Amino acid sequence: MSGSSLDHTRLIERLAGRLRWRDAVNGVSIGQGRGSRAAGGGEFDGHARWCPGDDLMRLDLRVWLRLRQRWTRIYRDSTAEPLTIVIDGGPSMGFGHKTQVLSLIRELLQAVARSRRDPHRVWILDDGGARLALPDDRPGDATRGDLGRSLQRVKPNSTGPGRVVMISDRIIFDDLDASLLRWMRWGKPIWISPWLPEESSPTPLGQVRLEAKDEPPWIGTIDRSSCRRYRDRFEKYQRALRSWLTRHGGSHVPIDASQHGERLLRPLLHRSGPLEVISR
Repeated sequence: MSGSSLDHTRLIERLAGRLRWRDAVNGVSIGQGRGSRAAGGGEFDGHARWCPGDDLMRLDLRVWLRLRQRWTRIYRDSTAEPLTIVIDGGPSMGFGHKTQVLSLIRELLQAVARSRRDPHRVWILDDGGARLALPDDRPGDATRGDLGRSLQRVKPNSTGPGRVVMISDRIIFDDLDASLLRWMRWGKPIWISPWLPEESSPTPLGQVRLEAKDEPPWIGTIDRSSCRRYRDRFEKYQRALRSWLTRHGGSHVPIDASQHGERLLRPLLHRSGPLEVISR
């Protein structure tokens, strides 16, 4: 295993067990789920090693007195928050470092669900359809299709209200309500946008050449005024998406896909992010 893969795995392991969803779902208390709660009622579900910053009041004193080791008791809740992860397909999802970005976010969300014993599924949208994702699937190899038609193919978990996370760099929608309304019914919606800086805020680069399959190449000049118009339109569509999500109880999380590690995940944990760190 390479050094970068080891760092990636350690980051996931270190964060996943100490994260929970920030907001309640349909009246369920914040953070409730089948799994790691440190203290309180519920069925005993094992121990987790105490880490600096954790609450000393939650130590298992018997283990401390017997072995002089710091461990926290974990209890299992009786409720579950099913998680549905939907990854948008299309060539743009493979640009730059997006493949690694998608892998890191996907693994982290799945690890959080596993740590809380929550059922979870991962889907990839491909050419107007959807399929359950395999571990080695690359969304950038899929084809971008109609969003509304693709989402019709996704089957959410049927174990109760939960969360659905959409990971997509898509920003233009012909009809938000028609495309996303069914998606919102599955649970609390969270839209994660992995954008590269040149996608969200391009700068003048001079002459460019654009090529598309079976189409003649286009050569033109990107100047300050065209960049400004692009940024204005991009912000307009982003506001529309954010407004739609807010009206339906969801949230939008833009992520700089050129970042790495903890800096990449920081927007998910920001004060307005969907996840928060807990001290066990």
